[in-house]
Amino acid sequence: MRIGPTAAMAHVLPRVGLRIAELGTPAALVVAWDTGTWLQPGAIARLPSSAVNRRCTDISKTTVDRAWAEVSGYSISVDPLTWDGPLVVKPVVNGVRGGRIMDGPLPSRRARVVYQRLVDCRQQNRVHTLRPVVFDGRMLIVYEKWRAAPDWFSGPEEVAVRRPGDVFSATEQEQLLRFCTALGMDYGELDVVRDRASGLMYAVDANRTPIRPRGLDPRDDDAAFGPLAEAIADRITLQG
Repeated sequence: MRIGPTAAMAHVLPRVGLRIAELGTPAALVVAWDTGTWLQPGAIARLPSSAVNRRCTDISKTTVDRAWAEVSGYSISVDPLTWDGPLVVKPVVNGVRGGRIMDGPLPSRRARVVYQRLVDCRQQNRVHTLRPVVFDGRMLIVYEKWRAAPDWFSGPEEVAVRRPGDVFSATEQEQLLRFCTALGMDYGELDVVRDRASGLMYAVDANRTPIRPRGLDPRDDDAAFGPLAEAIADRITLQG
């Protein structure tokens, strides 16, 4: 796909003197841009070996959950037939708003969904999430987000731009970057929630085609997009 105007990348490229090229034309930087869940083999074969996210071929919830369990040593997935309490049911495919909270245990499993524990990430009656932005093995910034409870999965958000060290320990940052490596993700944004009782964090989603955050104040554009612009400029310099 061609990168669209709502993409975060579209707000970054002009900062380094680049524009989005037509498909198939020579480019200083090639990105495997596909808003679907899986990259198809034919599409991968057409990409140069240096393409950003060429190895990030599967961001389904199943793969995300499995990769997080392998990296962190603990899982967000639950068995819906035996889990006693609230759980989250989500579609396997990426980018589909279909999360629902149900009370387990459930009488049966459904296909094409995942079952996760409901992580209580509320702060002062607001749902709190963290969205780190990663590029080339570095965590550049983190969007800190709040949504009025009980809207766990949708609704207007307040957004602030944070430095990674403000919200994650060094160990947590390293863990999240290893998670990206496990997914083959060179560039993207993660959805991370932290359980307020245990303090444990969970990476619940990976997005390789992020858009500009809807709640981002334009006055925060430099803080949000400047670090990514610098990282892209560094990548192009190294490639050249």
